[in-house]
Formats: sequence, C-alpha cells, structure tokens
Amino acid sequence: MYFFAGFGVLSQLDTSEVLICQEGLLHVNITCNSSLLYSRRKVYYVELYSCKVILYDSIRVIDLLDYDDSRMVAFASTENIHEYFRRYIVHIVGKAESTYRHYRQGLQTISKYMKEMGLVKESIYELGSIEQLDFAWKMLNTNETFVALDSRGHHMYSAGYRHYHKFAAGERFKSISQKEIMKLDVPVVCEEPVTMEYKIWKRSGILRNQTIEFAGYQCEIDHGHDTFIAESTNQPYMEAHHIIPLQQQENFGNSLDVYANLISLCPICHRKIHLGLRDERRSMVDELYEKRKERLANCGLIMGKEEFEDVVLSD
Repeated sequence: MYFFAGFGVLSQLDTSEVLICQEGLLHVNITCNSSLLYSRRKVYYVELYSCKVILYDSIRVIDLLDYDDSRMVAFASTENIHEYFRRYIVHIVGKAESTYRHYRQGLQTISKYMKEMGLVKESIYELGSIEQLDFAWKMLNTNETFVALDSRGHHMYSAGYRHYHKFAAGERFKSISQKEIMKLDVPVVCEEPVTMEYKIWKRSGILRNQTIEFAGYQCEIDHGHDTFIAESTNQPYMEAHHIIPLQQQENFGNSLDVYANLISLCPICHRKIHLGLRDERRSMVDELYEKRKERLANCGLIMGKEEFEDVVLSD
C-alpha cells in the first residue's frame, strides 16, 4: 500500500478539478490511495482508489510542522485489526468463535462490495478511522444490490458491521479491566512499510528557536503554565506555533514563516489551539489577533478580525 499526503488549493470543489489538482501536485500514480487537499475555507480528505475520487467533508487536519506521525491521516494495519477484532469479540464481548466467524464472513462480503465500489483496496480493515468507516458504510448502503442482499440475509451483514464499528469506536474499552486488555496482547505479523510523501512549506528552525528564546521559554497564552525541563536546552520545554497555519500559505503573497506569525506555546495550549473545543480555540485566536494584528500588518499580512478567525479556524 502506498500512502501520500499532499496539499493543494481548490477554488471550486468538483471531481474534475480535484483530479487536475492532484495530477499537478503528485503526478497521480494509480497505486496511491490517499491525499489531503485544502480549499481556502475548508479541508477535504480525498481517497483515490482505481482513479475514483471520494470527498470526506469536515475532516480536521493539524499543522504539519507541529506534530509527529499523528499528523498523518490514519490507515490501519490490517493484520493487527483483523486479529484484535477476533479477540475483542471472543474475549471481551464473550461471544463464541462461531459467532465471530459469522461476523467475519459478513465483513468479507462487505469488503467485496466496498472494493467493487472503489471504497477500499482490499478490505474494510484498511479503513483506519471512524470517519472513513462511517463514510464507506454510508456509500455502501446506496448500493441496491448490497441492500437487497443484506435484507434477504436478515441483516446479518449489518450486524457484522455494527459489531466491528463498536470495536473500532472503542465502545467497551472504558470498562475493560487490566486482565481483559492483556487478552488482546498477541504477536502480530508485521506488514510491509508504507511510503509517505507530503508537501510542506519551508520553515526556519532558527526563527522557531528564536521565538521561544524571545518569549523567555514561557507560554505566551499563559505565562503560568509549567512544563518539564528539556534536555536539549536545559530550559522549560516549549513549542513554536504558526498562528496563521502554513498550509494557508498559497492564499498569501507574503511568507507566513515570520516572527510576527510565530508564538511560543506550552504543549497543552499548543494541542488545545489545534484540537480544543471550537469556542475555546476561537477565544485563543481572538487574543492572539489583538496581540499580533499590528505586527502581522507590518509583514504584509493584513486581515480583519473575522477573516483572521476564518483562516485560522478553518476546518
């Protein structure tokens, strides 16, 4: 499986334009199966299977600079998921092996139809997030042949999917005991590594370090936030954050990698401004706008408060 995460800008959202943007950006290879594309106001997740394009609406993608592998769109290790699902059904839910086999057969049929529709490459186990799983199931239920088959089978396929969805969503994991979770610990065959490519805008590590130094190794949202002492600096650990995300660079004629657009944040505030509740993120963004609007304007980044919120909080 080859995995690509690329970025582009869409002025209008339609299948043909997505394909054109993809070809220009990644020189589309028929073996690649996923990509990220940004419109000016919104992020879209795009799956490419057999030259078919599926748009996942409202998938939030965080700034590529600031995170590790979690910044990548999820995809599943199919061998792990397959075996973990079996153990979950048998050891956690308490169903018999024969019941699991019925679920597995149902999921095999579901995978067959999803593959025919271009929703997966081989099986449902490839779908590595609930958003992908929900979307694929929604699309599958537009297939009249599958719907009729499920109905004739007294919804056995839907039952298999529901149990797999509960597993994928971690529905029972809050109440699993330590003894039970150990029943999921088993050696799993390692799959081949994947190739990941993505487009990022150049940014300066020097500016990043200087920003944190200038802030006195303090969080600029709240100076009282303490962290641990970093081995590399012997100072409180802080992270540099681009207020206007770098993935918005194509919408600006002047660079976003400038002092005025960089801020020192503690790890908690950094995660919060990316992943927190929207109202709380908006409050943080409004505070930063008031602090930095003049400096940003001096760098040619001139925006009113509403437009600033729109760009920074774009989902």
